Amino acid sequence: MDNATTSGSVPPVTQRPRYYARQLVTPAELNLEASYFQDRLRRHNRLLHGWGVICGALVCRVAGTDGGAQPWKVKITPGHLIDPYGNEIGILAERIIDLRSGGVAVGAQDPAGELSDPWCSDVWTEPAAGPIWVAVTYYQSMARPVRMPPAGCSCDDSACEYSRWCDGYQVGLLGQCPPSHQGKAPSLDTVGGGQTTIFCPPEPDDPWVVLARVDVDGDGRITAIDNCSCRRLIVTLAHLWWRCTTSQPAITKVTAEVNGATVTEVPRGQAGVHVHAEGTNIGRDATADLGQGIQVTDRNVPEGGTAMDLTVTVLESAQPGPRDLTITNSDCAIATSPAALTITS
Repeated sequence: MDNATTSGSVPPVTQRPRYYARQLVTPAELNLEASYFQDRLRRHNRLLHGWGVICGALVCRVAGTDGGAQPWKVKITPGHLIDPYGNEIGILAERIIDLRSGGVAVGAQDPAGELSDPWCSDVWTEPAAGPIWVAVTYYQSMARPVRMPPAGCSCDDSACEYSRWCDGYQVGLLGQCPPSHQGKAPSLDTVGGGQTTIFCPPEPDDPWVVLARVDVDGDGRITAIDNCSCRRLIVTLAHLWWRCTTSQPAITKVTAEVNGATVTEVPRGQAGVHVHAEGTNIGRDATADLGQGIQVTDRNVPEGGTAMDLTVTVLESAQPGPRDLTITNSDCAIATSPAALTITS
């Protein structure tokens, strides 16, 4: 684990590189840039979102082949967390943990299920019967080794360096619920607490995010799992959404008048044609059109949104034929009355 970049014991990174033409860029500049933005993100997470479990990450029993539960083993379901230092922890796959192992480090590239070292035999330390608190913290490991060019002339001077940081997490098995997880959770109704000054919360002394309390007997039988009493949950809006409300217009009737006489056909070149549309949900700032060659010179929408009065001019360039009347509200909702007016030559 790279504790120097995950805990709050080091000063914050407050500088970032400034690149310029013909600059000699070294690993120091590139790593500083990554550290700067990582540090800002951690502060943002910790001070704006808080820390704890965002979603998922439930601790459950592991089913055995005989229909019962496997002794000593629990599984952690996929989930997402923020640790006390603002690091994001993604549990991307279901993870099986043996309570006798003392914990395990998991990388993002590791397969789902239970991890084991193929070169070494597992070493178990059976805990005493009683409660065990399953917790996780951020962990990063180095990955993708590449061969470095030799520093000298010898062909044997080349070495390997890791070229990637890999996000992961460490599963820990604690003997008690940490103090940072104890006490009564604040109510969401008291956000801000009515204070004129809100002080920045101090960083906790421990790096753990507790998931559950697991009770186990001397034979390794899981007798109880409590996913709530020692678990910090933080607010997420990911499951919230809503639909916008729209005033969908409708046109029920359209009439046209020329010099006070009702008409259904209007010749090209006719000015001062009054078009009256009746309907519902017609906005005060709604627009209307009758297609190319017809200019709307005046528009009025009375209170209530049940009508629209138009004064239009049919240009000489208008193509003969039926025209649809389209009314468009400010939210782009439209209503169309087909063949509301017919243009003649």
